[in-house]
Amino acid sequence: MPGILEGVNGMGRESEELSEKRKLLGKLLAVYRTAAGLTQLQLAQATFCDRTTVTHIEGGRARGDEKFWKAADSHCGADGGLFAEFRKFEAVKQDHETRVRETALLEARAKAERLHTTTSPARVTTEVPKQAIPQETVEHVRRLYRTDVGPGTIEHLHFAAEELCCEYAWRDPDELKTDAHQWLRYISGLLGGPCTLKEHRELLVISGWLLLLIGCVEYDQGRKHQAEHSRAAAFRIGKDTGHGGIIAWTFEMSAWFALTQGNLGSVAALAAAGSEAAPNTSVVVQLAAQSAKAAARMGQRETVHRILDEGYRSLERHDRPSRPENHFVIDPQKWDFYAMDCYRLVGQNQRAVNHAREVLAISRRADGSDKSPMRATEARLTLAMASLRQGDLDSAAEWTRVALSSSRKSAEQLVMIADELEEELHTLFPKDPAALAITEPLAQARLELKVNGAGHEG
Repeated sequence: MPGILEGVNGMGRESEELSEKRKLLGKLLAVYRTAAGLTQLQLAQATFCDRTTVTHIEGGRARGDEKFWKAADSHCGADGGLFAEFRKFEAVKQDHETRVRETALLEARAKAERLHTTTSPARVTTEVPKQAIPQETVEHVRRLYRTDVGPGTIEHLHFAAEELCCEYAWRDPDELKTDAHQWLRYISGLLGGPCTLKEHRELLVISGWLLLLIGCVEYDQGRKHQAEHSRAAAFRIGKDTGHGGIIAWTFEMSAWFALTQGNLGSVAALAAAGSEAAPNTSVVVQLAAQSAKAAARMGQRETVHRILDEGYRSLERHDRPSRPENHFVIDPQKWDFYAMDCYRLVGQNQRAVNHAREVLAISRRADGSDKSPMRATEARLTLAMASLRQGDLDSAAEWTRVALSSSRKSAEQLVMIADELEEELHTLFPKDPAALAITEPLAQARLELKVNGAGHEG
């Protein structure tokens, strides 16, 4: 029951003609939607799906079922025109699928005929006439391989999950988590119906990535216990499916949890376990970064430099990902973010400042807003720390104010860095009243995080 999620390969490889017609239908939807003054999100809500689904349908990467197109036609004010085009497309699609089935049937019959004509004489004399071949066996085999999923649905679910992972850095956490849970419920329904063994594994793998994403968002919100439950569920899926990448990222999350909660001594062992699970993937670089951050906080300066050097060399061995904004892939641009934290902690101010400014430049959209607000927040707090060390309280206060103004925050990460900034402040300016311009906003941010995040822990 693929429903609105049916993808583009439900009947094998799609013809160029059909692919082009699908894209044109998607473009037509976009035109009607825009003319109606609707955003993709508004249309998604009106058609009982999510924005990612609308994006893929408009891009010709997904089909949409009859219910979707009827609702879209109504809400876009197409007066039946949009739905009529969908019906035309369906007619072409069904004709294509009929030809594919007929071709496959002819090939199967030809193969059976060849087998029949090459049968030995001794067996020919006792062969059952063709019309008496037991069709029950064919039916049993068909039922064994019956599926409500199909490659198109699997492909679309991978698209949807990756899209959500790419939105982690900037999207409203509650909305992101809601969408991820909706996809999980949909996948759960597919797992309860007929599907092949390969499809069953793929559905579990997609669920594993969604659970990892949900766990990260929950931890950002200060919901530590919920985040751990999501991480543990992803770990079990990784073990059950033999997916080293998912297993490695669950260890990365554990290392992150340990780092931000002050369990510094356990970070290196968790990172090593994650690297062992997926030694040839880019998550190894992220795990190295967590180890370096822990070593920096324990004052192990030489270890920090060694890990950073090893991590950068490891990063160079990996190809640049096609979707670097995906939270679960690592690319060179993210290395500035990791190095910035470490150099700040070991007191190499200029290097920390250089990396912080690079992080801000990478994070800045054309309109001046941040596409990676959590990283930008940490970069600004790094610049606040550097300003403190240069004796410039006013600049430090301004960097702190701007950093804390972001609505997208990672609770435990922010509290950890805020504590480090305040400790530096008390060391350098123990009784300076001007320090209140920094300590008061930090205290207010902690209170808001407690109320909005950890205070809602379930």
